[in-house]
Amino acid sequence: MNNELLKKSYIFTDISVDKKEKNDALNRIAELLAGPMGLSQKELVAGLLKREEEGTTGFTDGLAIPHATLKSLDDPKVGVITFSDPIEWDSLDGQGVKAAFVLLTPENGENNVHLKMLSQLSRNLMKADFVKSIQDNLSNANGLFEIVGNIINQ
Repeated sequence: MNNELLKKSYIFTDISVDKKEKNDALNRIAELLAGPMGLSQKELVAGLLKREEEGTTGFTDGLAIPHATLKSLDDPKVGVITFSDPIEWDSLDGQGVKAAFVLLTPENGENNVHLKMLSQLSRNLMKADFVKSIQDNLSNANGLFEIVGNIINQ
């Protein structure tokens, strides 16, 4: 497994967000991931919000894949955040989001890495067994590390 892509320090479970809305959740995600990933919180939240303006990253079954390309990033990184309460995310199925898979790629990096990670996650989000394994491990950082690590590194 590529240890730089997904680290256990990039996984946060049962996070509470005051207003339970997407923009507040994205701010909280940036707050949590900036330090461990060595990123600017301001740049991270700006990148996530910019991408969200293009269309929702909320999928179905309580899952979202917010993503951004960042100037200051040297290598792709993946974070996993689960929320204590569902977040209103304008998801495809209208349901609240309980888990966000955050994909970050360098602005000057190879776009295919970003697309590959996104397509692997998207394909798996359509598999009932994958979705169930995520939902069964929302409070288990080690379980999420294994589940997500296994698919993004295929």
